[in-house]
Amino acid sequence: MLRSWSSVFPILILLPGLGNAQPITKAWADSTLEQVAGHPIEDYEATLPLARRLFQFYSELNDTCHMAEANVAMGSCYDALGKLDSAVAVLLNASDWMDHQCAPELPFRVALNLSSVYLSLEEFDRADSICTLALGRLTAGRSSKHQTDLLFNRAVALANQGDLAGAEAQFKTLEELARMNGDAINEIDALMNRGALRGMQLDNVGAEQHLEHALAICREVNCPLRANILQNLASVAGAQGHTAKMRMLLDSALVLATAVGDLQLQVTIVGSQAQAAHEQGDNDRAWELQQQYVVLRDSLLDVEKVRAISDVREKYHTEKRMRQIKELEVEKLDAQLRQVQLKRTRNIYLFAGIGVVALALGLWSRLRFVHRSRAAIQHEKDISEGLLLNILPEEVAAELKAKGEAEARLIDHVTVLFTDFKGFTAISEVLSPKELVKDIHECFSAFDHIMEKYGIEKIKTIGDAYMAAGGLPVTNTTHANDVVGAALEMRDFIAEGKARKIAMGKPFFEIRIGVHTGPVVAGIVGVKKFQYDIWGDTVNTASRMESSGEPGRVNISEATYLLLKEATQFTFTPRGKIQAKGKGEMEMYFVERRTKG
Repeated sequence: MLRSWSSVFPILILLPGLGNAQPITKAWADSTLEQVAGHPIEDYEATLPLARRLFQFYSELNDTCHMAEANVAMGSCYDALGKLDSAVAVLLNASDWMDHQCAPELPFRVALNLSSVYLSLEEFDRADSICTLALGRLTAGRSSKHQTDLLFNRAVALANQGDLAGAEAQFKTLEELARMNGDAINEIDALMNRGALRGMQLDNVGAEQHLEHALAICREVNCPLRANILQNLASVAGAQGHTAKMRMLLDSALVLATAVGDLQLQVTIVGSQAQAAHEQGDNDRAWELQQQYVVLRDSLLDVEKVRAISDVREKYHTEKRMRQIKELEVEKLDAQLRQVQLKRTRNIYLFAGIGVVALALGLWSRLRFVHRSRAAIQHEKDISEGLLLNILPEEVAAELKAKGEAEARLIDHVTVLFTDFKGFTAISEVLSPKELVKDIHECFSAFDHIMEKYGIEKIKTIGDAYMAAGGLPVTNTTHANDVVGAALEMRDFIAEGKARKIAMGKPFFEIRIGVHTGPVVAGIVGVKKFQYDIWGDTVNTASRMESSGEPGRVNISEATYLLLKEATQFTFTPRGKIQAKGKGEMEMYFVERRTKG
């Protein structure tokens, strides 16, 4: 619900998309801008239109300081969404509008955001210049909460311009600031980055010293970066030709990474072990490690796909709860958690070829990818989740997430539906491939919606056949009723399409539908491309109900009839014993909706 504020300001702007569409007041705008401009943003797509509205509001007031604040928020959103030119434009405008009466931190926020965008655009000289000017504002008696981030951006800009010594000097300043503030994690980050830069300058002794110092602090505070530091030390040992030490460090790093369940780091470490064994001529060990690497890599991919399911479900429920207010209050993330995540992105990790100065040219691309790609990763996860939930039932996906696998289950009572189009082959000969695919897609899309309406699980399509089942993966007592209701609705959809096609003089489909109830085994097929499927005689019998039926009719087995014979919404026409291929004679019934009156 929109909070009501009193204000003497006459300018009011309506926010679109809100349930109550109440006006913006000065007090509300100031409060909202403070949240949007001064705190981490979680939902950039939702925040961007809000920031635009706030900018419009303050433009009417000619309040340039608040216009600049709104533009900083807009710039952050554009940057995160990959619209870098737009980000530069609004942030440069924010810089032009600032004056001495604006909030003291505003110039540093503008500089930080603008330098980050220039780094993304690989305009490193501009990023360096902006950070240098902003840091020059800091005198002995003045500090900024953005000083650390500005120093980091300047270090990255310098490294990408080939000034590795200058970059290290910035990280040295960061290290000293962290030590002075008692910030062990930031101090460890700075030392790791200094070690990486020393390695790039072929100073393996200096690299080792900084990394050993980082490791000592990490042990004292029990930080989560020990495996990363050990991995970097292994790279230094390899560059120094200390093979035995490198292997020992990689083994220790792998133990720690495995203990904390960091699959990504395990993949990297085992890959390094395999490469080292190969270079040392230990081909048997290299092959063994390569196989382990492949298994870990595949496990990482599978885990990421399955984890995405819970992320999407959580996102759905959150958005559902926040839909009414998400443009009014941008939730604050826990500051310490975000800070730790930000700090971790600052690590410049060493690689096997640590002594190659050319690695400095790729320094920012690696760091910035981690720092900037959260929105892109989330977007990819959303796509992955949508695909997974189209393939697997939610309950099965949840089991995969919890256990890493989904066991096949015997379900005693399931109602299975099969459909088939009459004369499909003949029609395919008179329609173009494009027209045929369009018609099939239209039919199957409608069937999918009907399945969703009745709570039925679509299993698969086989050519022009469509298969679905009710009563799984979560069992229920209404599956026979649900499936028959859906079957009749599918039949009616095809009948309406037939009437339209006849009126236009075009070829048309007719459909046979068969239904049977019984036990099935349900589970996942495959390990790479999951498919939820069902097996058992019930499936075969349902198929026989379809092939033994008639166009435009829903043919059900005796087992399904016995479950529905008391249902008042259906009428049944006994067909007697009908010969079913491979099954012998079986009792069958045509089912229809009971007409009113």
